[in-house]
Amino acid sequence: MKFEFIDSWKGEFIPVDSWKKLFALTAIVLVTFALTFMIVPFAQWRLHFFQLGIFMAAFVFGPWAGALTGALASSYNGLFVIANPWIIGGNALLGLFSGIFLKKFGPMKAVLAAFAIQLPYLYVTDVYLAHMPVNVVYGIIATLAVTTISAGFIASKVSPALAAKL
Repeated sequence: MKFEFIDSWKGEFIPVDSWKKLFALTAIVLVTFALTFMIVPFAQWRLHFFQLGIFMAAFVFGPWAGALTGALASSYNGLFVIANPWIIGGNALLGLFSGIFLKKFGPMKAVLAAFAIQLPYLYVTDVYLAHMPVNVVYGIIATLAVTTISAGFIASKVSPALAAKL
């Protein structure tokens, strides 16, 4: 198997115009929500891969589905677990912009561009609104870089197969 990044995206976004497609999007949102609770400890990092669902929704159903998935999936943790509601907006931005940039840049560059847009939002909200120490925020950014790129790569491989089945 040849390893390469996808540089273009040939598929069209799938409209949510049937019960089957609505069920598929709902399933992505629910699995993404479940993934927010699954943490993989690695050295001093706590890795989570819920971004996979955000990217899959954005790549298959478009930017607004990515934004909706990001916001809904992170809402419970943001509001009740870590008491940082600002992550809801950050994950919505990640889904929105990965979908917006998909056709222009391809999935991996779209993921990187969306992450680059999310970073200033994350820094400002975490440091100035959630009052987190800067060192902690830098650690979060490093962890998110690893998990976002990994999740984006997996979503770039899985999403075309899902879209083909819808």
